[in-house]
Amino acid sequence: MSIIWPLSVEKVYVICHKVKENERYERLVKHFKELNIPENVLEFMAPIWSDDLTPELIYSVYDPFLPRPCPSLTFKSRGLSKGEISLALNFYSCVKHAAQKKYKNVIILESDIWLRQNFTECLTDLLSDLEDKEWDYVSLGEGIGTRPPNASKSYYSKTRAYVPPHQFVYRCTDSMLFSLPFLEKLVKTFIPFKEIIDWEMNFQNILHSGKALWADPPLAEQGTCFNRLVTSLPA
Repeated sequence: MSIIWPLSVEKVYVICHKVKENERYERLVKHFKELNIPENVLEFMAPIWSDDLTPELIYSVYDPFLPRPCPSLTFKSRGLSKGEISLALNFYSCVKHAAQKKYKNVIILESDIWLRQNFTECLTDLLSDLEDKEWDYVSLGEGIGTRPPNASKSYYSKTRAYVPPHQFVYRCTDSMLFSLPFLEKLVKTFIPFKEIIDWEMNFQNILHSGKALWADPPLAEQGTCFNRLVTSLPA
């Protein structure tokens, strides 16, 4: 029996260019269909590609010298690549669209994502666990392999939400669940950005006192990180 898609997640954004990432796009369409994710909740969104960037656009959204009440979080902040800048802009496009549409909860995925075969079932378990918790963001993926210290040791246990073991809560940005109130804050402060997207989101979470949680067992795996794919982001 197939699990019905949870109505509280009103949109799944996929940062994928249908033409310039056609191979990934075709794989994802098939992948999502196999997992019974409804077509009407999917939104492929990548309005900016790296070769669309001009110096004027770059320096209207990215500032390596942006003054902040803390040091730069990574050495990369002083010189992001065009691929990293376009990824951040495409992420922001998803955030802005979701905030304008007032979607209650949304998922944002990157193009190298692999979801669990029982993704909808695990997502339903996660949302049930979130009902009595305060949250703004939930990491759905594995990040760099760090798991919450109090999580079940079994990958076959029900997916639950756990408090991260440290303040740098954005492990990766390949698979994320957001609530509308946090997106409405984020849309006002994400531009201009200074860091690569995951570390920029760590700053934004601290800025807004965001309530972040990690899903475990994870619902998704990053293909590039786990050698399923080679990155298509230009330098």
